[in-house]
Amino acid sequence: MSFTPEQVKILQRASNDFVYFTNEVFSHSVKTFIKGEHVDNTARFLSSNSRTISVSARHHFKSFSFYSYFMWKMMFEGAANNVEAHYFSFNSELAGYHINKIKQCIEANPFFEDVIDAKPTAETVLKYTWDRKHYTTITPHGLVQFKRGIHGDLIFVDDPFQDPDNELNPTIIYKINEIFKSNILDMPKEPDGELHVCGTPQTKYDFFFDKVVTKRFATRVLPAIYIDEETGEEKALWPEWMDLEELKIKRIERTERIFSREYQCTPVYSTKGFFNKDVLKEKIVNKDLTMWKVTVAYPENNDIIAGFDIGKKSHPSHLSVFEYKDGKLVMIHNKFMDNWPYSNGKEYIPEAPSQLEYLKNCIRNFRIKELRYDNTRGEFESFDEQSLLPRQMIPVVFTSKFKSSGATAFDRLVEKQQIEIPDDERLLDQICAVTNDLQAIQTKFGHGDSFWSIVLAVMSAKDLIGFYDDSDVSQRRKISVGQRSMFAEGGKIPKGW
Repeated sequence: MSFTPEQVKILQRASNDFVYFTNEVFSHSVKTFIKGEHVDNTARFLSSNSRTISVSARHHFKSFSFYSYFMWKMMFEGAANNVEAHYFSFNSELAGYHINKIKQCIEANPFFEDVIDAKPTAETVLKYTWDRKHYTTITPHGLVQFKRGIHGDLIFVDDPFQDPDNELNPTIIYKINEIFKSNILDMPKEPDGELHVCGTPQTKYDFFFDKVVTKRFATRVLPAIYIDEETGEEKALWPEWMDLEELKIKRIERTERIFSREYQCTPVYSTKGFFNKDVLKEKIVNKDLTMWKVTVAYPENNDIIAGFDIGKKSHPSHLSVFEYKDGKLVMIHNKFMDNWPYSNGKEYIPEAPSQLEYLKNCIRNFRIKELRYDNTRGEFESFDEQSLLPRQMIPVVFTSKFKSSGATAFDRLVEKQQIEIPDDERLLDQICAVTNDLQAIQTKFGHGDSFWSIVLAVMSAKDLIGFYDDSDVSQRRKISVGQRSMFAEGGKIPKGW
């Protein structure tokens, strides 16, 4: 194909201007290309930074910006160099879908008429050349399936947490975060390799929002409707495509919850949390509440109860201690125990703390009446068998029924504002890490540990707060329907008893 003088001018300018390339060259890859400031800003953002993360609204030029960027690199860098690209999505099928869309864009674009398809029968692995000497390739991968050892000039990560309609198990979300940190970050070839990420968040603990991980990335979060800082008015991100009126109609059609996660960049699980952080801050957070030191005897004489969630090796344990005062449970102490051993077999040592010794110190100094602890995995059973546990410590196995009853009791206290906790971000975040179906989202800061320690404490205080627990009724029923008493006939106790 011979280009017209006008096309030659377009290509000359497009060679070092990706914004111009997107509007004047890539635009020919689709039947109807809608321009706008958002498209220009997205193209400028990609070409100006070698590492980017974009969290943006659905159908707002996320994936297509990657398609355009790959084609720009292929047209100019790929003309005289080998360019190796890799495209990651949640699974290989989704990544393959994107690769196929890129192929369609190339085949439909008149500016790419002379490019040679070295794999014409392949639908998901692309290999192109202009001179049969230098090749540009792009290969699809699934994040949860790929193997180590991949490196490339261009690494794209598109929607790593899948479509928000298909919510992932929190364990899978944690796994993807770990894969990104331990593998994807090292894939771009040094020194000029690039890594570009876009998607919809599932939780606020996704790597999108991890400041340590994203420290060397240019990041941006772009909801479809935003507030103009100067006027304070709502505005549409890409009005040429979806104006404010259209977005408001979509909000009504899809409900606020779905619209928030698909168009407003609100993490999916934050719309499904058992508790909302803002609600907790409004109803039960007392900013003036201070926590009592474990080494100092507590002066009050009210009932003190506690709950202790024992963590696995990768999760912290957490202790919640409450005083029942004026009809409320008021937190007086809480502690996350990161990487603490279960016991040192001696006394509590502040410089080298251990869990059991810390609990004993709390029971003594706070005069704890009852401390329920999670015995689901039996971490403390050996201590119990050796009679090393104080009598105040009551083991609890987390059955589905107990979790449901405990969460209901906790929720009831929040609604009635019969519980107070301090303004502690980690404490609140781990309370809100538990979803409506009582699954805990795993993060480097915890696994819903404070939620369950509070539930255990609340269940220790159910008689004080007047919580009616069905499981207690069934236990009482078991006791009352056994054999008749041997003393029932005469009502008198025989001699010798």
